[in-house]
Order: sequence, then structure tokens, then C-alpha cells
Amino acid sequence: MRDLPPRVPRPAPPQVVPTPPVDGTTSPVITEPVPGHRAVTFLWRGPAEEVRVRANKLTHQTDAALMERDGDLWHRTYLVRPGWRSSYLLTVDGQDVPDPLNPHRWRGFSIAETLPPSPWLSPGEPRHRLSRLPLGWRYDPVRPAAAGLVMLDGEHWVDDLPVILDNLIGAGAIPPVTAWLVESGPDRAARLTCDPAFTDALPYDGRTVIAGQSFGGLAAVYAAHRHPDRFAAALSQSGSFWWPNGPEPEWLTGRLGTPPRVHLQTGTLEWALHGPAERMRQALGDAGTHTWFEGGHDRYCWRAELAGGLIALLG
Repeated sequence: MRDLPPRVPRPAPPQVVPTPPVDGTTSPVITEPVPGHRAVTFLWRGPAEEVRVRANKLTHQTDAALMERDGDLWHRTYLVRPGWRSSYLLTVDGQDVPDPLNPHRWRGFSIAETLPPSPWLSPGEPRHRLSRLPLGWRYDPVRPAAAGLVMLDGEHWVDDLPVILDNLIGAGAIPPVTAWLVESGPDRAARLTCDPAFTDALPYDGRTVIAGQSFGGLAAVYAAHRHPDRFAAALSQSGSFWWPNGPEPEWLTGRLGTPPRVHLQTGTLEWALHGPAERMRQALGDAGTHTWFEGGHDRYCWRAELAGGLIALLG
């Protein structure tokens, strides 16, 4: 995702710690050097002039991304908090590649995490029908729906959202919902930055929650603000509330009026979003709730956190 403001202060470099003993056969190696923290050691074996770790917002583009070489073994260790997870790649002499020592992959990325994957993502018995529509896809539960859900950037959720909803509904964590997975398409940046025409055309039915990530998180709050009669609440994961990058930043935050019900989720490593997210939380007042997750601006984190946000608003 590239929905972050173009000009922001550089983050503080991640805390690099000495690499523990490793055998060089598996990456990453996760240890607990001190209570309350985890050490994550990335490895690469082979000839190269330079190897970098590209773990979202953990290393950014600082020198802390550079791995150190010991013979033909390259290594770098970072200190993170429990609960941290990330998709990542290694940059070997300028070429991005998945980690060959890590068998855990997702959408072409390697995966590092200090806790098990979300149980809501475990495929089980299908409890839905998924149909293709001009706007994207529609999820219909097998039992009568009691609420609605609009998921922005729906093209990224065709695999995961039906599984999450099946599990949540099956466990009674949320009521049966009809969900629309709305595609953003090539005009994503324009559609998801408080565009009235796109927002007015979004589907809804009864008590409907709208959810999105990054620009989609901005668009979800805007939709609930513009149409409180259609959208009962919004789930914003890593919302780009800094928008626009110009003479009137954080435009939506200053225009909320009577704030809609919103649940915000922000990554602890999303340094560029912390200030705008906090100001949005303050503007929402009692209508807003906020939770942190240990990670960066990363779709792998969003899929793990989505169920908690839906339970907060629909449960």
C-alpha cells in the first residue's frame, strides 16, 4: 500500500540487538531475550554485495535494514513487542525476493509473526454464497441476514472475508450479515478520498457497517459521516486521515460535526499515522473507539485484526 503522505518525518530507526546463535537453516528465528520483548532474526545465505530486510515499517529504508555478513551467512536482529507480525521480503543486490529459508508465504511475501495466525482465518464449513456483481462481489449468509457490511477494496478480500464471516457468524460472534466487497479499481485514489459520487453509490441494507484500510479507512469514516442514515458505523484500519497533502490537511477530521460511530485500528509502527489518528479519535469523542496492533501498514496485519473490529461494531 502507498497511501501514506509523501512528506513526513523519518521514523526512529528500529532497535537492533545482537544476533543470537543460529544454525542458518531457518528464518526468521524468534527468541525472548528479555521479558516483554521478542528478538526476530532474519537470515540469508549465499553470495551477495548487499542484503536488506523489507519488513513493513519495521526497517523502512534506513541503514537499520542492512543485514550483516558472517562468511556466507547474512543476519539482522530486531527487538519487537509480543504480538508483532509482518509480511516481508529481502532485497538482495537490489532485487526483492521472498525469504528462501522461510516456508511461510502469503501472496508472494514471506511471513514473520510472534503469535499464531488469527483463528477466524481458519477455513471451515462454508456458510455463504458468493456472487459476482458489477461493483465487486456479494456475500449472502445461509441464514437470514440481520445486518449489512460494505468492505472497500473488495478485490483484496475475496479469499479472506468469506472465511472470516463464516467463522464469526458460525460462532455467534456477530449476526448473519450480507456483505458487499466493493472493488476500487484503477481510480482507487480518487474514489477513496472523500469522493461524494462514489460514496453515494455504495450499497447498504438495514444496519450496515462500512470497513476499509488506508485510503479505504478514510473513505469508510467519510461514508458514515455523509450518510448516517445508511451506515450505522465505520471500521477504519490504518485510516489515511492525513489526507489531503496540501493546504488543508486532515480535511475530514475538521468536518465531522455530529461524529458517527467509528472503531479505529492503528499499527504501533505506523509512525506517519499516529498524529492524524489521535486527532481523529479526539474529534470522534465518545463515538469513537481505538485499538493498536503490533505491526506496520500491512495488509497481513489488517486481515488478522479485521475480526476484532467487526466484533466491536456488530457483536
